[in-house]
Amino acid sequence: MKKLLFISATLMFSANTVATQLVYTPVNPAFGGSYLNGQYLLNNAIAQNDHTPDVSGSSGYVAPTALERLASSLESRLMTQLFNDAANGNEGYLKTDDFEINVVNEDGTLLVHITDVLTGETTVIEVGGLVSTGG
Repeated sequence: MKKLLFISATLMFSANTVATQLVYTPVNPAFGGSYLNGQYLLNNAIAQNDHTPDVSGSSGYVAPTALERLASSLESRLMTQLFNDAANGNEGYLKTDDFEINVVNEDGTLLVHITDVLTGETTVIEVGGLVSTGG
């Protein structure tokens, strides 16, 4: 028993234990890591990227055609006129291939009812605090 106690005490006091403070070192060079990790991290990101760009270009942006720009401009102009009519106290209505838009000014609150023609789903947007400009 004395031998066992002596051996355990000797092992307990003779074992060198070393502890150091844990220090976090970032890996990414953008956050203070080594600049040597940059190319490695970039190559890993490229290897994991499963997004394929459009055939139109590497950026994926396709410039609108002249006809698309004209259609967008006309839609914008019609919507502006629709909201101006509603602000002056008139009711505005616009129907496109995809949506029916009804704009009503009810006592200074602009109500925009948007109905999806395909699904029948309706969205109502209320904008308060309108002041009629008269006209």
